[in-house]
Amino acid sequence: MKYLLTVLTGILFCVVLVCCNKSYDLATARISDYTNLGVGKYVIYRLDSTVTLPFGTGFTVHSYTVKDSIEGTITDNLERPGYRIVRYTYDSSSKTWNNSNTFMAVQTNNSFEYVENNMRQVRLVSPIADYFSWKGNSHVSVSPYANLSTIDLGYFDWTFSYSNVNKPFKVGNTTFDTTVTVVQYDSANNKPFQPNFVSSYIRSYEVYAKGVGKVFQDLFAWEYQITYFTRNCKLIHCLNNKCDTTAIKCTSDAVVDFTSKNCDSIARASLDAGTRVVCDTIPGNYTYSGYGVKLSILNHN
Repeated sequence: MKYLLTVLTGILFCVVLVCCNKSYDLATARISDYTNLGVGKYVIYRLDSTVTLPFGTGFTVHSYTVKDSIEGTITDNLERPGYRIVRYTYDSSSKTWNNSNTFMAVQTNNSFEYVENNMRQVRLVSPIADYFSWKGNSHVSVSPYANLSTIDLGYFDWTFSYSNVNKPFKVGNTTFDTTVTVVQYDSANNKPFQPNFVSSYIRSYEVYAKGVGKVFQDLFAWEYQITYFTRNCKLIHCLNNKCDTTAIKCTSDAVVDFTSKNCDSIARASLDAGTRVVCDTIPGNYTYSGYGVKLSILNHN
């Protein structure tokens, strides 16, 4: 019995020791290690901007070189100190950096908030540990996906979470030894993609490297809509257990020869008892809408 108690006591001691060590490790993983804030700091990125083609036929990518430069301190509306970050876009023809946007970053002991286009996201929180999660859009009042009906509804409830904490991450030819990935959202409807059904997809995540800040970002949101046409309508009239079928010449956008109505109207028509209309539903035009932003670090100080 004494031997059993000794073994159990040893196991309990080891468990407590491991738990204590884990808490100690979490306490030393500071948010400031992954943000690298300070006036004069900058990061240069390759920015790949995905936009919708005319008439919604697909997407195309435009690439730019941008520099996010911390140019001063600022106070937010809660009287907390923060940093003013100016984004410059490089013009290769004139070889100049041109001001294209301004952001704000606020860092506390427990969180890192970023204000972009008047939207405040909580992008990092403590503790920095795999699977730890939080509501990153809790301070956002207007969804950037308002024009994407199937995506917009859940935006304010996104659950951010950590993955690959302290793992290396490669951007281009550069490997960063200690990073953390923030998965903001990754979801898909209609997998695998089927062209005859409405579909949508969104992914959004960022990677922060220790001593550097954000080294990678990938955001892509798209929505696929398809229009259906009514064609090949048939008028079926049944009397005394006998049915006659008559083809109806019609199109969805032209008046032809059935009581001056098109196919869609015919399919919804109220008919006498014993008479019905049967039509085929055929997929027609499709459109894509959405956008994407990918940032890949090129240089920093």
